Amino acid sequence: MNIGKQNVAVITGAASGIGLGLVNACAQRNIRIVAADISSSRLAALSEDLNQRGIEHAVMVCDVSDPEQLNALAAFAYERYGVVNLLFNNAGIMLNGLTWQCSVEDWQKTININLLGAVYGVKAFVPRMLTQSSPAHIVNTSSLAGLLSSPMMGPYSASKHALVSLSETLLYELQSQGADIGVSVLCPAQVASNIMDAIDSSDTAQQNAGQLNDFLRQGIQAGMAPSEVAEMVFDAIERKAFWVFTHPDFKPTYIAKAEALVKEINPVFEQVICD
Repeated sequence: MNIGKQNVAVITGAASGIGLGLVNACAQRNIRIVAADISSSRLAALSEDLNQRGIEHAVMVCDVSDPEQLNALAAFAYERYGVVNLLFNNAGIMLNGLTWQCSVEDWQKTININLLGAVYGVKAFVPRMLTQSSPAHIVNTSSLAGLLSSPMMGPYSASKHALVSLSETLLYELQSQGADIGVSVLCPAQVASNIMDAIDSSDTAQQNAGQLNDFLRQGIQAGMAPSEVAEMVFDAIERKAFWVFTHPDFKPTYIAKAEALVKEINPVFEQVICD
C-alpha cells in the first residue's frame, strides 16, 4: 500500500506506548490522524503536542470495550475526513495470575478490550472501508503471547491468541471478497508502554503473580522504543505483510512449537515469559 499525506489513520490506545509511536510515525508521514484513547488527559496532552507540530488531527475519548463507542469513532472519522485508510486496533491491557485465581471480571475485562475491542473496530470500520474508493489496511496489535503461552498469563495470552486468529480469518475473508484492504498482525515482545497500568495490586491473583509482574515491568521498562515498533509496522503495511515481529530471535521457539504440534509432543513448561 502506498502511504501518502492524503491518508487518514485511526489509532486506538493512541496516547501512550505503541499507539503513541504509531501517532508519531503517522505525523512524520503527514498522515491525518484520528487518535482515540480511554484517557482524556493523555489525549489532551497528545493533541496539544500535535497542534504545536502543525499536524492535522482529531482526538476522541473511546473505550474500545463498548461497541457503541467504536461505532461513534468510525462515524466521527468518516464524517470528518470521508475516508479511513489505516485502522490500528491497538488498545490493550495485561492482567496476570493463575488461571483459576483470576476473577471473572479480570477475564471479561481482558477479553473485552484486547479481543472484542478489535472485533468492534472491524465491525465499525470494514463496511465503510469496503465502499470507499481508496485502499485501506488494518493492523491488529497482538503479542508474542499470541503465539506462545506462559504460566500466569491466561487472560492475556488467550485474548492475544484469539486476536491472531481473528486477524488471519479477516485476511482470508477480505481476500475472498477481492477487497483492497490489507491486514497485519503485530506480535511484539517487550516494548516500553503502560500496558500493565490496569493491574490492581489488591487483587489476589495479581498479588500471587507478583514476581512475574516485577519481571515483566522490568522487561517493559527496558523494552524496545515504540517509535522503532511503529517503523516496523509501516514497513509491513508498505509490503502488505501479514506478520509483524519485533524480536526475530523468538522465531526458533515458534518453529519448535510448530514441530512439536505436528509430532503431537506434549507441551512442557520452560522458563520463557511472554510480553
